[in-house]
Amino acid sequence: MPFCCRLCHAAIDEDQAVKIGPFPQAAQYYPTPEEFATEQGTMLNVVECDGCGLTQLTNEPVDYFRQVITAASLSPAIREQRLAAFSELRKHFPENARPTALEIGCGNGDNLPLLRDVGFHAMGLECHPDLPQGQTDTDGVTNQYLLDLDDSHSGKYDLLTSFNYLEHQPDSRAFLLKCNALLSPGGRMLLTVPNLDYLLASRSGHEFVADHLVYFTVNSLETALRITGFQLLDLTIINNQYDIQVLAKKRERSPIQAASDEVDHLVHKLNAKLRAFAAAGKTVAIWGAGHRTLALLSLAEHHLIHCIIDSAKFKHHKFSPISHLEILPPETLHDEHCGIDVILVMVPGIYPAEVVRRIRSMPHAYHAEQFPEEEPVA
Repeated sequence: MPFCCRLCHAAIDEDQAVKIGPFPQAAQYYPTPEEFATEQGTMLNVVECDGCGLTQLTNEPVDYFRQVITAASLSPAIREQRLAAFSELRKHFPENARPTALEIGCGNGDNLPLLRDVGFHAMGLECHPDLPQGQTDTDGVTNQYLLDLDDSHSGKYDLLTSFNYLEHQPDSRAFLLKCNALLSPGGRMLLTVPNLDYLLASRSGHEFVADHLVYFTVNSLETALRITGFQLLDLTIINNQYDIQVLAKKRERSPIQAASDEVDHLVHKLNAKLRAFAAAGKTVAIWGAGHRTLALLSLAEHHLIHCIIDSAKFKHHKFSPISHLEILPPETLHDEHCGIDVILVMVPGIYPAEVVRRIRSMPHAYHAEQFPEEEPVA
């Protein structure tokens, strides 16, 4: 099976991999004397995706990739750095609220008290395979892997933090998409990863390690955030250039989604109007057979519509798609026995008011109105 990019999922030719090693088979692997004869290390297969530019290993993940295993604790400098970052983040939320924060891959939970000190309701996720899944301890750390969280957590958090954990994950895309799903609208994410740009510039090829499956540059990290629904707010090189820190925001819904919602709203309004006229015993015709109107009618309760009126001769006595309503000439309305009581004018631009005046000037009195009511009709 071909190897797929851990971010954009494009196929990658493993024959193009640069092989480095043999290196230790895992950062947390320490062979016993009994293993000396067979322990030979592992070759790291490093590739760069032609599609998104992400540098990555094609190797299998280490068996503890879900866990944060480190001997390091928060140094005074790191503590001060993170406390300052958390304090600044707190300013993005209302003073009288207690925003929710979740640290992903929180280890022993050392950052949680700092988040609480500045006003967040802070929790953490850390995976301990030997403990009951989902168990939460008194410090607010839940034994759970990010991608195992169910939909009940979606939209629940105002802030996510994750420090040098993403690079361990087999599927960067799934990881970041899950983060996006967990955030409430406008929520923030503070994320750090090792800096590949510095690794290469400092000629530190020995920094490659089997535990780190992905290696981000500034450009590839920006790409990763963009394609998983984030808007980059700030990017900083930290820790003597070893790490990249980004602050990103859950991107607002796309204008296309908003347009779709507006169509749903229009259909709802039109259906309500058609039902009201039907309940009053009125027969409705639509004036206008343009593509906008035909699209809207195809979604509406068109069985409550008698016909369509349109001035274009080439459309006369044809039928609308999906709704299958006959398109008739305006002269139809000259017959007071045509069976029509109400005419909804659905034409674009400057024409609705003109059409409404034309209808109202006819000898037979029709109820005519513009739909939707974008402007008052003179």
